[in-house]
Amino acid sequence: MQACYIERYGDADVVKVGVLPAPTPGPGELVFRMEAASINPVDFKIRGGMLRALQSYRMPAILGNDAAGVVTALGAGTAGFSVGDRVAARLDKARMGGFAERVLARPEHLARIPEGVGFAEAAAVALAGLTAWQCLTEVLKVGPGERVLIHAGAGGVGHLAIQLAKELGAQVTTTASAASHDWLRGLGADDCVDYRQADFTRECAPFDAVLDTLGGETLLRSIAHTRRGGRVVSVGDLPTPEVARELGKPWLVPVFWLLSRKPRALARAHGVAYRYWFMREDGAQLAQLLERIGRGDLKVKIEQEFPLARAPEALRLSEVGRVHGKLVIRP
Repeated sequence: MQACYIERYGDADVVKVGVLPAPTPGPGELVFRMEAASINPVDFKIRGGMLRALQSYRMPAILGNDAAGVVTALGAGTAGFSVGDRVAARLDKARMGGFAERVLARPEHLARIPEGVGFAEAAAVALAGLTAWQCLTEVLKVGPGERVLIHAGAGGVGHLAIQLAKELGAQVTTTASAASHDWLRGLGADDCVDYRQADFTRECAPFDAVLDTLGGETLLRSIAHTRRGGRVVSVGDLPTPEVARELGKPWLVPVFWLLSRKPRALARAHGVAYRYWFMREDGAQLAQLLERIGRGDLKVKIEQEFPLARAPEALRLSEVGRVHGKLVIRP
């Protein structure tokens, strides 16, 4: 089968497209024919070896963390799905494999795609949508009337988080270039701050909750501009100690303690709850997101589609940034 893969960690030049053996499902596994997969920032972080402490891969490693398609084969003991089902998944972190003509998956990570929802939308919402939903509901615990800041609202996670935060009853502010403001207001953003021209810490009153997708100085300024008793979550900075414990890697606790000491110390000084979130695979939550798309309650922006042969080009574009919504790979 055709696949996009790496044989070693490195820069963009290590990404290859070629023929690899197609997967065979073992017990409790199934295979689906990929009809769409999406690009996420974690893809180029994995390629560069940035996440080796959390998850290492046997080489060659097929890239791609979410995908959608049609079930073609079932392993023993696979319940709940049949050959021919239209499915989407945020794939197992330990395996990946979305950028290939055949994808191996576990049923608990899968959701059926409702009628009227396309493969591209289903693939594009998997990782980004689950990240946004878990951050908003499980970490920030956003409630009606709360003032929420979502950074990089035009990005994959950001444009979905705006819509989901509005569903939760929040008053939503987002940072984005001026060219995106009308679109983001159409998705539900109450206020948009042009990060190129304005400083959100001067334009806005302190927030109840912040979803940070950028890390670095943006994260530090966000923590300092959150009200005492507020909450901040980042998916763009370095992991905090609890991530190591949740992943069953306690030996990494002191490492992450050291790496994340600056934002954690600032959060303590300001009376703010802060942590990094490493989203988890969840087929049931994904099914709910797909149902929202089917009802028209959640819109997924697909900026551009690429054939599998051009997946390395799509990865380069994602790494450069400035993508509105999601980039999608087709077989």
